[in-house]
Amino acid sequence: GDGKDMNAPSVDMVTLLGASSTGLTAGTDLFYSLEPDGASVLDKVVTVFDTGGLEPATYATLLSPNIQVRIRGDAGEFTESFTLAETVRNTLHGVKNTTVGGTRYISIIASTEINFLGYDDNNRPLWSINFRIMRTA
Repeated sequence: GDGKDMNAPSVDMVTLLGASSTGLTAGTDLFYSLEPDGASVLDKVVTVFDTGGLEPATYATLLSPNIQVRIRGDAGEFTESFTLAETVRNTLHGVKNTTVGGTRYISIIASTEINFLGYDDNNRPLWSINFRIMRTA
C-alpha cells in the first residue's frame, strides 16, 4: 500500500449500499456509526457499525475488519423490515474485487444470518447482520 488513509469500513459500506438498488439514501435512511432517533428522522433506517475484526496480516496490507448492519423498521412492520434486512444482506454478501472510496474490497461475506433483536420502545423491529471484510489499500 501507499500508506494513504482508508475510510472506516462503515463509511465505505454506506457508499456501497447507497449506490446499489436498495433504495436507501445516505443521510436520509442510511447512516454509519450512529443510529439516529427523533422526530426529524425516518423510523425505517439502516446503520452500519465498525465492530473490530481479525488481526492484520503480518507482512501484507491485507486487513480483515468486521461490520454490523442494524436495520430498524417502521413501528410494527416486522415482515417489511425483514425484507429490507434481506436486501441489505444480499447486496453486501458476496461482493468481491470492488473499489470503494479508494480502498479495494477483496471480499465481503455475511458471517451471521439475519438476527432479530426485538422491538425498541417505539415498537420498531430491530435486526442485525454481521459481515467479515477483506480489504487492502
